[in-house]
Amino acid sequence: MKIAVSDCLSLLHACANAALASHALSLPGYPFVTSVPLALGPDHAPWLLMSDLAEHCRNVRADGRVSLLLQRADGADVLAAERMTLLGDLQPAQPDADTLARLLRYCPDFADYLALGDFHFFRLQPRRVRFIGGFGRMGWVEEGDWQAAALLPAAREAELLTALQPLSSLVLLGIDRYGLDCRQGDSRLRLDFAAVASVDDVGAVARARLQAEGLAT
Repeated sequence: MKIAVSDCLSLLHACANAALASHALSLPGYPFVTSVPLALGPDHAPWLLMSDLAEHCRNVRADGRVSLLLQRADGADVLAAERMTLLGDLQPAQPDADTLARLLRYCPDFADYLALGDFHFFRLQPRRVRFIGGFGRMGWVEEGDWQAAALLPAAREAELLTALQPLSSLVLLGIDRYGLDCRQGDSRLRLDFAAVASVDDVGAVARARLQAEGLAT
């Protein structure tokens, strides 16, 4: 079944945490799985912040081929809920100023961890994505399709967030060509919209989406 990249992005942006599977150094040949917080770069790439003391960090430094499992935490039957596995390469990376600001909006606790000195950023480059939208709805998304997703320049995103935040009753985390990410209490909320063809139209579409949800002040 052909899976739209937008379906994958909707789930990815709705998740604040994921399960990371790496290659175990302590028992070669076996996967090691742990829970990790998740932040997203402007190109939808997942970024993780990991301590040098963590088992999974040592695993990844030795072999960056990993899987990342995401699932909607809505209490639904696990076999009926949307879920997705990203297979890709997780490598150390240093975010630029715009990306770092974005990561800290998504995960403010990252600032405290960075202050400890032994935490470092890693960026996941997806190679293939397995998406399951429930019974009978599943398929693969290839790396080329993922990379072809429309992007919003970081400078334009910053302008839109500045303009939209006073209109919203929520904390705005990020905006892209497919939706708007917000924080509602301690939870992350994704407001999807159809892919916006022109960068110039993103602001109007996002404003309309907030109004439709009754989230505009």
